[in-house]
Amino acid sequence: MNRKFLGLVVGIILITLACGSVTPSTPDQSGVGTIVAETLQAVTVNAPTLVPPTLEPTVQSGIPVSFQNVSFVIPNGLASGAAGTVVAAVTEENGAPWDAAPEHIQFTLNGYMSTGKFSAITINVYPAQGYSDSYPGATNSIHELQAILASPSAQLTNDALPNVPYFNAAQMFAAQTQRINFASGSGVRMVTQYGQAVGSVTNNGVFYHFQGLTGDGKYYVVVVLPVGSPLLVSGEGENEPVPAGGVPFPGYTTLDPKDYEAYFQAVTDVLNASSPESFQPSLSQLDELIQSITITSQ
Repeated sequence: MNRKFLGLVVGIILITLACGSVTPSTPDQSGVGTIVAETLQAVTVNAPTLVPPTLEPTVQSGIPVSFQNVSFVIPNGLASGAAGTVVAAVTEENGAPWDAAPEHIQFTLNGYMSTGKFSAITINVYPAQGYSDSYPGATNSIHELQAILASPSAQLTNDALPNVPYFNAAQMFAAQTQRINFASGSGVRMVTQYGQAVGSVTNNGVFYHFQGLTGDGKYYVVVVLPVGSPLLVSGEGENEPVPAGGVPFPGYTTLDPKDYEAYFQAVTDVLNASSPESFQPSLSQLDELIQSITITSQ
């Protein structure tokens, strides 16, 4: 059993023992690393080893976006535009521990078209060493990303993939994993969902997640964009029927971790078997956006 899934199972068992019943909790989508804070020391962020992924940068048509030293192209039909801003530095003295980060650039996509309803629609560009020095959760994720970039044969499993550092929840699963080169570096993308306890995978919770490092190792890119699948329930109702071809959630009548692990693996298998074009927006569109990201050193 992988360590990320174990955290979810421990969470639901503790809640069950304390309360006698379980109500699934919603991740704090404003930010956090993992349920148990990492205690790793900051790592030195070196330039990643660029491996030849399946997806290479391509020339796109769409809406060009530029702010300070970051630019990208929004593929036609994905969104109407994007607003860039400088996010002030946060420390443990003026914010939650998981929100600790250096000053960085954030883009929010406007008019984003998706059947997924996850609340975050952001592209964040951090100074990699500064983020690693600010927060152990970022240190851990950057270390995991470096390990993947350094080994083209490494399996992209849920347990090995980097987490969103600022989410206060654990990664339930990782489907549609893929290495991607972007204009200024390399990284990995996935379709995933986070939770503070075991729960159903829904279109209200899944999102497209990308993490990457620039070729000079100076910048760390974290992208979170909603995405939907016709094989998942919306998550807006308690007793929604599971779409044909989808996977029923086992409910909260069992405390056997194997039941939940089997559920998440079945969801992963179903989503992996789906065409990238069956998602809304298509994973191909989202990959094109990622591939266009250009970051110049300052």
